[in-house]
Amino acid sequence: MKWMEVEVTAVPEWQDTISQIFMDMGVQGIEIVDPAAFRDVLDKNRYLDYADDGFIESYGDKVIIRSYFHAEQDKQSIENQLSEAFNLFNIDPQIIIRLRDDSEWKDNWKKNYKTFHISEKVIIKPSWETCNFSDNQIVIEIDPGMAFGTGTHETTRMCALFLDDLVKGNESVLDLGCGTGILGIVAAKLGASKVTCVDIDEAACRIAKENISNNHVSELINVVNGELSDVEKKEYDIVIINIIADVILSLIPNIKMYCKSKSVVLLSGIIKERRQEVLDAAVLHGFRPVQELNDGEWVAIRLCIDS
Repeated sequence: MKWMEVEVTAVPEWQDTISQIFMDMGVQGIEIVDPAAFRDVLDKNRYLDYADDGFIESYGDKVIIRSYFHAEQDKQSIENQLSEAFNLFNIDPQIIIRLRDDSEWKDNWKKNYKTFHISEKVIIKPSWETCNFSDNQIVIEIDPGMAFGTGTHETTRMCALFLDDLVKGNESVLDLGCGTGILGIVAAKLGASKVTCVDIDEAACRIAKENISNNHVSELINVVNGELSDVEKKEYDIVIINIIADVILSLIPNIKMYCKSKSVVLLSGIIKERRQEVLDAAVLHGFRPVQELNDGEWVAIRLCIDS
């Protein structure tokens, strides 16, 4: 599908006026990139683990407002309407109008997303690649989507490495913050007999279900759209929490209700600066760390029940 993208760069005080102008023109969607809003979020939450140090600075001090019109609309007509409206409000922003196609996004992913080993036993491949694999290799097909988790991130890879070692067959697995469902699929393909994938994001759950179906493990995996409290309280052999440190800390006090004496809990999504904080909380609530993995700025921790 093709769209007409109108990008306006302006000083922050013009944001509401420009947005309203676009709404009055009947746009199909609006996207706002506001560096000040990013800074405010970081100021209120210094532990936003996925924030890149240079991310906000790259946007400067102006807002970027992108609106999307049907491609059939006349470019000159859009320019004339904007010019008239901006003159009325004495606004002089920078304007760029482009014709966009959904295939641009798909093609960019195809250039950069290739088949790779996520662990020693498991290979992740996109649907558009054709490869030959040996009989002892486990192949999972995942295409990039809106939800987090194609297997390329360090936090996901470390969880997959843990699962490679832990899953021997017939295990029950709980995956909290499942994203695209990739770790649940890895567990099922390695031999887990029952997997519950949980995410608060409805879109993530929908994509997870699609990936689970595409990899023919629907009979082994149940997807729950909700939080830990929405999961039936029963004991799992393996619990995976691959989120961020703040969420992990909020979940640790209640995780034991889903564990048995020999359960293993895998924590990932932890930046190195918060490693000790997470370890202290785990020990406080009756867990014992038995293994750590490090990849870049990230730490993954394997816990057992301290009995």
